[in-house]
Formats: sequence, C-alpha cells, structure tokens
Amino acid sequence: MWTEGQAYAVAPEQLDIIDGVRAAISIGLLLACAIGFDLPDLAFGAVAAFWTCLCDPFGGSWSRFQTMAKFAVLGAIVFALSSFGAHFGTVAATVTLFALVALCCLGRSYVPAFGPGPAQGSFISAIAVVIGVSTPRPLEGAVELGGYFLLGAAVTIVISTLIWPNHTNAPGRLMLVMIYTRLRTMLSALIDLDQAPVTDSAAWLQYETLTRRAVRIAIERGRQIVARRLLGNKSHGHAVDVAARLFAVLIALGQHRKGSEKFAGDDVLLLRDLDELLRQVIDCLDSGAMTSDPINQKASLLHSRASESPNKVFGRCIAGSAIALMSLAGTSSSPPRQETESKRVSPRTLRKPTMPSSVVWQQALRVTTAVTACHLIGIWFDVTLSYWGTIATLVVMQPALGNTWARVIERATGTLLGGLVTAVLLMGSPGDIMMTLMIVPLAAAVIALRTVNYALFMIFLTPMFMLLSDLIRPADDLILLRAVNESLGALFGVVASILVFPTNERVAISDALRAAVSANMSFAASVLRSSHRSDLTETAKAQADAGVGSSRAEVAAAGLSFGKGAAASADSLKGILSALRNVCGASAVFEILGNGDHPGIDGQRADHYQAMSSALEMQLRTWTLRDLPKPLTYPDDALDQAVADLALAVQAFIRSYGSGSKIPGGHI
Repeated sequence: MWTEGQAYAVAPEQLDIIDGVRAAISIGLLLACAIGFDLPDLAFGAVAAFWTCLCDPFGGSWSRFQTMAKFAVLGAIVFALSSFGAHFGTVAATVTLFALVALCCLGRSYVPAFGPGPAQGSFISAIAVVIGVSTPRPLEGAVELGGYFLLGAAVTIVISTLIWPNHTNAPGRLMLVMIYTRLRTMLSALIDLDQAPVTDSAAWLQYETLTRRAVRIAIERGRQIVARRLLGNKSHGHAVDVAARLFAVLIALGQHRKGSEKFAGDDVLLLRDLDELLRQVIDCLDSGAMTSDPINQKASLLHSRASESPNKVFGRCIAGSAIALMSLAGTSSSPPRQETESKRVSPRTLRKPTMPSSVVWQQALRVTTAVTACHLIGIWFDVTLSYWGTIATLVVMQPALGNTWARVIERATGTLLGGLVTAVLLMGSPGDIMMTLMIVPLAAAVIALRTVNYALFMIFLTPMFMLLSDLIRPADDLILLRAVNESLGALFGVVASILVFPTNERVAISDALRAAVSANMSFAASVLRSSHRSDLTETAKAQADAGVGSSRAEVAAAGLSFGKGAAASADSLKGILSALRNVCGASAVFEILGNGDHPGIDGQRADHYQAMSSALEMQLRTWTLRDLPKPLTYPDDALDQAVADLALAVQAFIRSYGSGSKIPGGHI
C-alpha cells in the first residue's frame, strides 16, 4: 500500500502462475528442440516465444490471438531485416537500427495508466531490431532467423489460445480481495486518527495523500482488470463500483471528522462494526463468493442503527455503506464466458488508426537517437555483448525525465539482485541441458510477475536473459559485462532524456494541474446538479475522474524539480494539491447529505464552479493572473469555501512558479 501511495505500483493480485507455466512450456519445448536437433539458431525462437508471452494481452482468446499474431509477424519482419541490414557493415547496421527502431517507437503509445500492463508489440519489436542488428546474416540466413522467430511465436500462440486458453477466475477474486483490504486499511486508519489523544497533522496528511491515493489506484486498476482480463464481467464490475462508493463514503467521513470534534462513542462502535463487516466481506470474496446471508443481515442491522445516529453526516455515511454492501447480494462471482464475449469484438473496432501525437514522435526520435549512440559507442570501444546496453537504453527511456529516473532505479535494483542469482547459478559451469533446466523456471517466474512490479520482474529476467544469451552466444565474465552494459545503457537513456526534446516542466505540471482542477471542479458541479435527480451514474464517473486527475497531478509534482525559489514553489504546489483534496472531500460530503432544497441556487452554483474552473485553467495555461468570476453571496458552505481556497492556491502557485505578470483587477 505504501508503494502505491508513492505511485510505484506493486500489484500482487496480478500474479499469474498459469501464464508463467504456459510460457515455460513454450520456451522449454523450443530450447529442447534446439539442443536435441543441434539447431542453435532455434534458440532465437525461444526468445520470440518469451516476447510473445510478454505481449499476451488480457481478455478472450480471439483478441489475444490477434494481438500476438500481429506481434509475431511484425517481430519476424524487423528481426530478419535488421539482421540482413547489419550484414553490410557498421554504417548499414547503424542506419538500419535507426530506421527500424524509429518505426517501431512510432507505433508505441504512452497513455498514463494505474498499474502495469502487458508489453506493447511495437516496443518488443524494437528490442528484436537491436538483437537482429547484433546478429548479422546474409539474406538466406536472415530469412532463416525470421522463420525461427515466427515459429517460436506460433508455438506460444497455439499453446496459449488453443491448447490452454484462459479460464481462471483467480485474477478477479484476488483483485476484489485487494481492493476491499485497501478500504479496510483506510477505515482502520480513520478510526486510529479519530481516537488519537492529540491531532497529528502529519498522520492526517499521510491519510489524505498516501492512503487515499493507494485506495484510488487499487480501484482504478480494478476497473482496468475488469475491462481487460474479465471482459467486462458484470458481477466483478459491480463489486468495484461498490468499493468506489465505500471509498467516497470514507473520504466524506474523513473530511467531516477534520472539521469537527471526535466521533461520539456510539458512532465509533458503528465504525468498528463496519470494519468487522468489511473483514467478513473480504473473507467471503477470498472464498470465491460475493456475499452471504450473515453479511446481508449484519449490513441491514448496521443500516438501521446508523439511521438513528444524531450525527446527520455520519449516519448517512454509515447507512450508505451498509446499503452498498447489501447490493452485493444481487451479484454472482461466476467467471464470464470468454469465447462468447470475445467473439462480439469486431476486428474493425480493434483498428483505430491515428496519427502519432507530438509526445509519441518526439519520444521516438529521442529513443532512436539514444539507442543509436549507445550502439555506436559499443562498437567503438568493442564492448562485448553491447546489445545489452542498447536494450537497456531502449527500455529505461520514458517521455518524462522523472519516470526515466524511476525506471533506471527499478531496473538497477532488479539487475543487481538478479546478477547475484546468476552468479550462484553459474558457479558450477552448467552445460546446455542444465542451463535450459534453469532457464525454464526462471521464464515462468518472469511471465508470472510481468504485471506485478517491474523491479521484481527484473530480478528473474536478469538471470534468465543472461543464461539464454550465454546459451546462444557464450561469453566470459557475464556478471561484469551485464553491469557495464546496464550502466552504459542507463547513462545514455538519462542523458538523451535531458538533451533531446527535454521535458518542459512548466508545461508538464501545468497540464497535470489543469486536468486535476477541471476534474475536481466538474465533480463539485456534478454533485450540485445530481442532488435533484435520481441517476448518480454521472456523479460517480465525475468522482472517479477527479480522483484520477488528483493522483496524476501528485505523481507529476513528485518528480518536479524547482529552480530559483524552490521552497516557495514547492509549498504553493502542495497548497494546490491540498486544496484539490478538500474540494473532493467537500463534494463527497455534499453528495452524502443529498441537500436538494434549492434547485435554482444549486444550479447557479454549479455554473459558477464551471466558470471558475475555466478561469483557473486559463491562468495555469498562460501563467498569468486574471480576473476570476465574482463569488456568489450564498450559501457560503464548506464546498464554496473549498472552491475559493483552490482559487487562492492556484494564484499563489502562479506567483511563485510562473513568470507572467499580474493583470490588475484580479479578485476572488
């Protein structure tokens, strides 16, 4: 939970042992054939099988087949072309590397997401180009290599989609257990904060930042798992929606508690009963069911007791939680029928050709330049296995410099520990058969961990890749060579990120803050309008968008380096983030209260919030202070105050970090 609060995703619920076993079978079969039939180049087919497993998307067999087949064809083509191009010498190899890596990178997308996902085929194809360039062959040999690549990918596709397709419901079960465990942790933290003898501002800050962000990330990742892995399973999707509702209630309770005295004794008992109810729900989910009769009975009793609470906000929050948990009774945890659902997906809907955005083509040129430079340095200094360093450069580079540094650290950590594992495995100078027997379980671990955490993934990938490289192209001092090449690759990745199309931090933080302001103000406006209608779907989506926007702004702020006036700029940025959380919390409280007595006034307030949002977004875009909409004289409640505080925080940040001059006449 701490790592998710820090925006470094660790998703243990995505451990997929079945995927790992399938990968081990594919890779082991191809390596066995390479050794048994004395076809060393067939080991490249094992590499292709491994890459195909990395690209294996979640979902039904048909969509998985399409994605993996596209990668197989693309990878085989660029692998053969790069090998053939390198046959003509250093200059031709360099030109081939530059051209093919650039094309592959242009096919890659960089959409922010919560949690790791399958590797993109175009990205893995770029790695195939690097290895192909390091394996120069004439036309016949290059075509043969491409054929082995295609064969390895085909073996994996057949095993994964025809012989042993996905039928397990474990990822969905583990995902729900993880989300509801996060919610229970958040509830326990709130109880502890309420019962503390003195107010601990640092603990409250952690609760409102790390704890809330971790729960939000878990819920949003859960939505992605439902859509990608579970094919939109309605029961799991509803359970995630219930979790989102409970999350909104906990936000409202926290916001209410900060503005008032300790909860009464009876209210604390209700909180503890809700905590116990969540524990039982988690146990039920872990058993494979959604709910049980005892849970529904306890939830109904909790609802009745909460309705009698003299604390209006508190009572409605607990009662709303009980109703949400009772709604789980109408769902079933049976797994979806994957084949039926997957066939509904039209191939046309999978193809959405679009022109690469500026982020994509700038990143493609940045990566290609760094990869080419690392390749040339490796040749110039005659670095053994220099393609390792080139691959490291390709992998660590991200559009944002802060993300590149994070990937370098994760990769370095995983490589260091993986190198120690490799040293132990190589102590006995194993032969080809023994190395194959070690590679196969390592490959299973790598694929099983591919969407859990990148550093964990690297711990097992490092020895697997080193042993496989040694099997294909034996070399001495593997540990030292790995360290040298990884350092060289990381160096070029970081330097290129700084020098080639460097990220404009002002633009990056401006974009993140504008998106967060827009989403949170839209949520505030939505709760005002939703208090006069029964359909809360739009409000629920607005709240999810507000949470996502705030999380991404916090992540962007974490990697921001301030120049002159660093302390003032950092404090003012923290002020915006805190104000955004207050707007979200006040909106959640307003939604729980359901105050719909003044539809005309609430409509005007919603319009005012939208106008305020547009004005603040313009100020963040232009870095100038302009007139803001005049404040309403009514009703001046907590939500209005939170919006006014956000406007003040935005203007304070622009004064300390922006460069524009103030335009006279600005007011709030």
